[in-house]
Amino acid sequence: MIQISPEDLELFKKHFHFYESWKKSACIRNYGKQEYNDMVYLYTKYVDAKQVFNHWCSSCRIELVEYLYRWFVNETHTTWYKEDQPVEEAPAIIEEPVIENKPIKRRRKK
Repeated sequence: MIQISPEDLELFKKHFHFYESWKKSACIRNYGKQEYNDMVYLYTKYVDAKQVFNHWCSSCRIELVEYLYRWFVNETHTTWYKEDQPVEEAPAIIEEPVIENKPIKRRRKK
């Protein structure tokens, strides 16, 4: 298990909304050069130092977010985002009785 420094943990938390947005709507907005540089720094420091990403390639940028935060979420020491979410219970299924009506005959419009 790798220990993440507090400054880097803040960077992970700061840019976590990109990963949530990608998971929910398959779209990432407001993804600038500074955010990209922060995530490349985190990826090369913690995940894989030999991986190369291109800022101009949109699929590379999305892969960076996806790979980095999938690694971050799967680490055992990252549970801060899970604790904040309330657990929702499934609503009870209520079956309503089916009322059979006579079918309506089709008529010409008047």
